[in-house]
Amino acid sequence: MTTSTNGVDEQSLTELDRLALLQEVDQRLRNLQINLDALESDIRQREEELTGRQASVATLRETRDQLEVQRRELERQLSQEGATMKDRRMRLNRVRTEKELQAVRREIELGKEGTQRMEAELLAVMEQHETTLRDLEAAEAALTEIEAPATSEISEKRERHQSLRDGALQDKEVRETLAGQLNRGLRSKYEQIFARRGGVAVVAVRNGTCQGCHMHVPPQLFNEIQKTREVRQCPNCHRMLFWKAESTALGSAD
Repeated sequence: MTTSTNGVDEQSLTELDRLALLQEVDQRLRNLQINLDALESDIRQREEELTGRQASVATLRETRDQLEVQRRELERQLSQEGATMKDRRMRLNRVRTEKELQAVRREIELGKEGTQRMEAELLAVMEQHETTLRDLEAAEAALTEIEAPATSEISEKRERHQSLRDGALQDKEVRETLAGQLNRGLRSKYEQIFARRGGVAVVAVRNGTCQGCHMHVPPQLFNEIQKTREVRQCPNCHRMLFWKAESTALGSAD
């Protein structure tokens, strides 16, 4: 990107001309940064939404898998307990003493209690598994709905972000060239005003009125501004004033 000087030889530019050109570049950079910040915020928000849904699906899948493991383990334990219970009942026919009979009957009662607990636990696991499957189906559907458009949107905004960054880098090079041609004290003063006055440091003066603060400047100062290209500042807002015979203004502010 090159700085336009409207065909005027660069050596003929005054400090005020260079300040005006510098302000054009700084205002572009200011707007670029605003757009870059907005894009970064949009990208971050979209990525968080997408990763949040992906994490939700992953968590539900993990829960589903864990419940399936628990279900299979409980079914195995119940099957094993069923075989053990069958063996206990067969032992009832072989006991020889009342003491042995009571012991086997106690084992059977404890086995029944254990079986009931495992059956209740299995039922709860199966119900939770069913609920998880429904939640997973809904989460996967929601993810499918936004995943492709969100990924595309993020990609497009990243490309736009990179394009703006490239433009900003080019403008920064132009800025350094222009700023380097200015007196250091004048450059510092301009940058302070630019920062304090919302990105408008150099403004036109029309009909004796500063277009930055819309206040009248003293007549003598207005005459000096028209006769010379030296830097003059508004007594009210301290912006640097620029006068052109034509109506084109370098900037205005409220």
